[in-house]
Amino acid sequence: MSNKAKILVVDDEESLREICQDVLEDEGYEVVLARDGQEALRILVEDQDIDIVISDLRMPKMNGLDLLRAVKERKLDVDFIVMTGFSTIETAVQCMQLGAADYLPKPFNIQHLLVKVQKVLKARNEKQERKRLSNVVRMLNLSSALNNQLKLKPLIEEFIKHIEKNFNPSGLVLFLKSDMGRLVKTVVKGNTLRQREDIFSLIQYKSSIALRERQSCFMDKYTFNLSKKGQYDISVMIMPLISQSQEVGVIALLREDNQPFTLQDMQLLSIFASHAANAFQNARMYSKLQDFNKDIIRSYARAVEAKDFYTRGHSERVASYAVHLGISVKLTDNELERLYIGGVLHDIGKIGIPDHILNKPDKLTDEEFDVIKKHPVIGREILSQVYSLKDVLHLVYYHHERLDGTGYPEGIKGDSISPLVRILSVVDIFEALTSDRAYRRALPLHKVEKIMFSKAGKHLDGELVETWFKLVREKGIDVLRREKR
Repeated sequence: MSNKAKILVVDDEESLREICQDVLEDEGYEVVLARDGQEALRILVEDQDIDIVISDLRMPKMNGLDLLRAVKERKLDVDFIVMTGFSTIETAVQCMQLGAADYLPKPFNIQHLLVKVQKVLKARNEKQERKRLSNVVRMLNLSSALNNQLKLKPLIEEFIKHIEKNFNPSGLVLFLKSDMGRLVKTVVKGNTLRQREDIFSLIQYKSSIALRERQSCFMDKYTFNLSKKGQYDISVMIMPLISQSQEVGVIALLREDNQPFTLQDMQLLSIFASHAANAFQNARMYSKLQDFNKDIIRSYARAVEAKDFYTRGHSERVASYAVHLGISVKLTDNELERLYIGGVLHDIGKIGIPDHILNKPDKLTDEEFDVIKKHPVIGREILSQVYSLKDVLHLVYYHHERLDGTGYPEGIKGDSISPLVRILSVVDIFEALTSDRAYRRALPLHKVEKIMFSKAGKHLDGELVETWFKLVREKGIDVLRREKR
């Protein structure tokens, strides 16, 4: 749990606001203050980084319950702790029914407040991790589905199916850019978009701007209007489809059921749009499916490596090294392909490891290392839900196993470790030792060679270690880092 959380304290009593601010900042939290619900709502709408609201109930202009209702109505991603000196069981129940995460009667011990904040933050972090893993699975499933299609029409049908399943819009429109540069209406769903020409025209106009400026667009019932005809209870997301700097089209989603889209929906739609754009462009250009698969798979590794500056590019380098070593020991093309994909995806489970452990510059505690050791299990759980990746599951799951049985997650040893896993283990350790990390600088090659040969026959396959360093001496690291496919 990170203490860098951002907390908004809302109370019309200045002294209490300042006391809460001092105590929370002493604990490492960033604190924002508001005097009433109205000011707090303005801050929340403008600042999407706030994690927790701690709000009094009785305040001028807008009370705490109305603020809570407004937060839930706008689907703002923030947890709410209510504090009040006029507490009753009925009030507490009402707050919890409206979606408050916790309830704190006044007067309270300041330590009690900190306990409540820590509890809510822990639950929030766990919820966000589950959501992140869920989104990775959705992304992988979409990519897998798109990868099975080369023709544009079935690609579009598959994309729309996943959009409807994951976002549940009441209407949608997909525009694709023609060879002449015009946006062409390709798919339209929903009675409103079919029957309301004024609404469709506005979305079409906004879509053309979004593509031209390469910026997403969001409209809710507070911003959606048609000239001076008033507001509509409508939520709209518009996302341009861009593939390798090429403008492909636009996807626009609409809801009318008082369930507005959220910032998280926009972020997920952005990922979906990115994958779809690549698929549509590849279909139009009749590119090889293998090339598209590589681009998608790399994006999974980058999603993990974005969490840690020092490991950026690690997975791609491991994949390239593994293929070079695989060619040297005369693997088949199919085995090389599996080795490459396994190399790119071997650390995907780290997306489920908390950042403060993953990026810790000091030595990990035993408890923290136990958390790190879960990443092969998490990786297998994520990829097991994508059928087309079933052949690389063992590479992701076993890449930290060692010949003498001292590895993890299962401690298998000897011949139980497959040849592909042995190759991946050798180059994974080599890449880690020759790259900068949060806790140390890259080691010189002669030290890396000494370390790895000391592990040969114990942790690592001795013949593979010898073969690998022969390659390193003959070709050099820079050449081996280049993809050989």
